Amino acid sequence: LGVGSYDTALFNVVTHAFFKALIFLGAGSVIHAMSGEQAIRNMGGLKSKLPVTYITFLIGTLAIAGLPPFAGFFSKDEILAATYQHSMMMFVILSVTSELTAVYMFR
Repeated sequence: LGVGSYDTALFNVVTHAFFKALIFLGAGSVIHAMSGEQAIRNMGGLKSKLPVTYITFLIGTLAIAGLPPFAGFFSKDEILAATYQHSMMMFVILSVTSELTAVYMFR
């Protein structure tokens, strides 16, 4: 919105809502499978026990990290393109922030 790309901002908000919803549903599935346990140090090795949850978490993470062919890639690409036309410094800041988001999501 700050650079005047209203359609891109709306596209990003909608796609981001779906990514986050998918991740929160996966978190709920893990908590349910762990009988309400929410201590993350007790949640290792669940890939083999919850394969569908693992796949949905992976899809949500890939999408929110902005990797192609997921909608997050196109959403972030449009934001970066609009920002590049507006301000080079803002573009660099958003590019670094986008990379940090991807790193954080895969931790």
